Amino acid sequence: MSAPESTPKAAPRRSAKTVVSLLYVYGGRGTGLVWTLALIHQLGISDYGLYSLGFALMTVLGQTLSNPYVVRAVRESEEDFVRERAGRYLLGLGLMVLAQVFLPLNYIVWFGITVSGGELIVGAYKARAMRRGDPHVTSRIDTSRQVGSVVAGCAYLFGASMLGMHPTLLGASVAYCVPYVVIAVLAAFTVRGHRPQLPGPPRTILVLAGEMLGTSTFLAGDVLLLGWLTDTTVVGYYNLTWVVASAICYVGQAFGTTYTQTLRDSGGELSTGPPLKYTVVLGVGGGLLVLLVGIGLLISPAPHELAVAMIIMSAYCAFRTVIMVFQFVLYAQRRDMVRMTAVIGLVPVKFGLLAALAHLGAVGAAIATSVSDAALLVIFTLAIYGKGRHGNRPAKDESDVPAVERPGDAAGG
Repeated sequence: MSAPESTPKAAPRRSAKTVVSLLYVYGGRGTGLVWTLALIHQLGISDYGLYSLGFALMTVLGQTLSNPYVVRAVRESEEDFVRERAGRYLLGLGLMVLAQVFLPLNYIVWFGITVSGGELIVGAYKARAMRRGDPHVTSRIDTSRQVGSVVAGCAYLFGASMLGMHPTLLGASVAYCVPYVVIAVLAAFTVRGHRPQLPGPPRTILVLAGEMLGTSTFLAGDVLLLGWLTDTTVVGYYNLTWVVASAICYVGQAFGTTYTQTLRDSGGELSTGPPLKYTVVLGVGGGLLVLLVGIGLLISPAPHELAVAMIIMSAYCAFRTVIMVFQFVLYAQRRDMVRMTAVIGLVPVKFGLLAALAHLGAVGAAIATSVSDAALLVIFTLAIYGKGRHGNRPAKDESDVPAVERPGDAAGG
């Protein structure tokens, strides 16, 4: 454990970093909510649902490709880090170029691939701050990009209306993507001079990408399935509840990020990670906030389906906040297989529930999401605090993905 983080002043520093991070995040999330409302106001809930489908594709594709880089950025050597960051940048740039082939063909595919590439580039640009455990810096970058996208998109939506033109979803989406091009130029200076490399051996890449494929499908695949089973209006209602809940539960990720260095140095010892009582308080607090939003919608003229779905999603917010914190402990413990098998195993459960409850629309989707996250939280809790927790495992435990190969390592990831 590094000396600075072992001092009594470490906890206040973490709290300060978390608070600053949240100020940036919720500034960005608030801006994102403005964007959501602008899309719905100018284009309608159905077009917003179509936009949500494109964003869901981005979540599945982009996060799957990004996860090996994200996980290794916080736990591998400096040499591996800078080279993999360069590879991450080039992959994102390639996707952004490739996506333009689909511009005249399919909106969902074009938008999903374009933003996937853009997010990979943003990830490369902020990777150093993530590695240092500085969520306030990563959040500032994310918020700056988000604000830029929303300002550009809203300028198009309202500017076109003021000029007597009819704004379109495609035009708004093109404007939204402009800041990714700006960050691509800035990130080029960050990664230059380093020879790119893949994020580890093939087995490590497959496990980490597979884990996130399961996770992103678990989180966003239901939007794609809901769009197929119902219509874009229902998708719009459900995605609005998910956006609100996810914005609030991000506090878990910000809190967990502040422990990345101490967890990495200790190999994932629980005593160096986030205190459980604080994690639970964050989860309960987040859930209550979403519940209040739902109750407010219920007594307002808002659609009843939207209000009920929001109330149900308060449970999802509480569960997901705690899950986000627990993930950082499992990252440091290199328990990649635990996370991967849990989320992939729950995908058919969640999709089965959604299919059975699809007649309830957004309410059914909210129920499926909340129940599935409750199951995932139970699995993660048992993995970390149960009898087989990391602290009691033998040093040579091979039940999970071992350390990624470095020079001199006997076993590769």
